[in-house]
Amino acid sequence: MKKIIVIALLFAACKSSNNGQYINHTKNEYVIADDTLEVRDSILIEHTGYQRIRNGIVQPKEFKTKQLFELHPQFKGNEMILNNTTYEKL
Repeated sequence: MKKIIVIALLFAACKSSNNGQYINHTKNEYVIADDTLEVRDSILIEHTGYQRIRNGIVQPKEFKTKQLFELHPQFKGNEMILNNTTYEKL
């Protein structure tokens, strides 16, 4: 019985160690974007602030938030990889 409790606690501790906020900054000829992913157990919430670039002119910043489902990110140290994009942990 003690072994089961210890294993359950270790599993819970490992699972929660990836919780936190991860950021990514992207810039190309069409957009400047800042993504923040909040990881809470198995829930991912994405906050994005972006500025479109039209004819070389940076447009006002826009924001969107969405909850992501059915995604399985990979964690490496202080980094998270999701859909070929690397995010750094804050």
